[in-house]
Amino acid sequence: MHVAFAIFKFFPHGGSARDLVKIVSRCLERGHDVRIYALEWQGAPLNGAETIVLAAAGVRSHVRQRRFAGLVADHVARHPVDLVVGMNKMPGLDVYYAADSCFEQKARTQRPWPYRLTARYRHYAEFERAAFAEHGRTRILTIAPDQDAVFKAIYRTPAHRFHPLPPGIERDRGSATAEAGRALRSELGVAAADILLLFVGSGFVKKGLDRALAGVGALPREVRERVRLVVVGDDRAARFKRLAQRLGVASRVQFVGGRDDLAACYRAADALVLPAYDEAGGMVILEAASAGVPVLATANCGYASYLEEANAGIVTPEPFEQACFDADLLRLLTADDRDAWCQGGRRLATNDCLSAMAPRAVELLETFAAGCEPPLVCFSALDHSKADPKYRSLFPVAHACQRRGMEVRVFVGRWRDPSPAGIDIVAVPVTALGRAARRRRRRDWVAECLRLSPAGYFVDVDARSGSGIEAGTEVDAKADPRLPPGLERARNPPGIRNALREEHGFTARTIVFAMAGGDLVEHGIERLLMALGRLPEALRDRCAVLAAGRLARGFGTAGRVLKLDGRIVVLDELPALDAIAAAD
Repeated sequence: MHVAFAIFKFFPHGGSARDLVKIVSRCLERGHDVRIYALEWQGAPLNGAETIVLAAAGVRSHVRQRRFAGLVADHVARHPVDLVVGMNKMPGLDVYYAADSCFEQKARTQRPWPYRLTARYRHYAEFERAAFAEHGRTRILTIAPDQDAVFKAIYRTPAHRFHPLPPGIERDRGSATAEAGRALRSELGVAAADILLLFVGSGFVKKGLDRALAGVGALPREVRERVRLVVVGDDRAARFKRLAQRLGVASRVQFVGGRDDLAACYRAADALVLPAYDEAGGMVILEAASAGVPVLATANCGYASYLEEANAGIVTPEPFEQACFDADLLRLLTADDRDAWCQGGRRLATNDCLSAMAPRAVELLETFAAGCEPPLVCFSALDHSKADPKYRSLFPVAHACQRRGMEVRVFVGRWRDPSPAGIDIVAVPVTALGRAARRRRRRDWVAECLRLSPAGYFVDVDARSGSGIEAGTEVDAKADPRLPPGLERARNPPGIRNALREEHGFTARTIVFAMAGGDLVEHGIERLLMALGRLPEALRDRCAVLAAGRLARGFGTAGRVLKLDGRIVVLDELPALDAIAAAD
């Protein structure tokens, strides 16, 4: 495999650069050829990899990045590779390593609306859209749990293009000796009785250094005078030094720049803090925790969930409140739980999955390059309703496809429930006044979607005899009308029966008729109501209808006209088997 990586800025202490080194090293171990494109490069080139620095001109960073993307595309066109992997969002990628959070979400929630009129916004929005567009082909390697949710919400990116990676902590972070820790404390002038609070990250604004400084300033005096906040990372520190001066904590803060001896830093530290504004992962919180250092992080850090599960520190909830963080910081530094947090972090270090990022990433790249990705099977269930027996076997079949290694996507007209695990539910975003027009427009939308993003297999669950999605759709397989019926076992009928009858006021004397089907008119509810209306009054007054399905608004007065008022219950999302269980 010949793979090219593209990164805007490589510097030894950057998180993306460190991840790139891990992935490139694994590629070289596997015998692959590696090329790296960089707009800026600091430090020595990586042994065994071809490094090409394309220094694009431009005063503003977004101008240089745009020109760099063009230079990369031109060079790849002249010197082809099997895959182009981006460590930053840009056009022309086969794979994007999602080390950054969603730019568009931040622009909408953290910036004033005029920002979206700037050239800078248009550039970053366009580059992000190139990677995440709904009908794009870029595969996305996500680095933290649930990282894909916001991109799906904004760009409608199909689930099958996201591939989660485990963390990739470096195992040597907990290897420093006690002597190395004492030596570092001595170098920094931190007394044995002092509390060394560590902040690690190149990108002081994004990582929330101002929040950490404010937290130190809010500590009780007797604690604050023992705390030394040591800031490790490459960034412009002048504004934060001024902030520390204003807060009266300048003497308690020390900026030491980027360092290669992070293991010794963790050994020397009493606690680590990362109150980030925006952090897709947060590798340092896992590295510190696994080295036995109690950690305080904000909930928007991608790896914060690992801290909570391991009881390795404190997670300040979102939305962020400085007062809450200040209280958490005081607890982190003084609570009796510190020993338990240290032990929880060390247990976290025994989880081999926490260092499996690079092997898994390269395994996926090899799969992409070989064209061996799982096939995508799409189901069309535009009129889907739990009540319609036609759709009862949809998800059992979808899960069976999933178990066979397929990616599954289901098109529906509307969806209210949580998506089934591993299945991409797509609510078709079109409507119309008339039912026939709405159905036609939805089917046209699905056809266009499949034309732009072809599936390996397509199953039209909606299809009646002789119908199906029309031209423009490449269909390799359709539902076989000769499939045997798939019966579902009733789920606790007595419990469901009693609960439903009680909920809707059906007594023991009530005779309940059940109906089930997507469109109740098509299934004959009109005939049932007419028949009930002709019954003798004494018998009619005991009858009721429990219908699972959809009923046109025009039938809203039918109960009153037929003297069945209050005894016709129609529930769109009621499973058919539940209606049957409650009926007589």
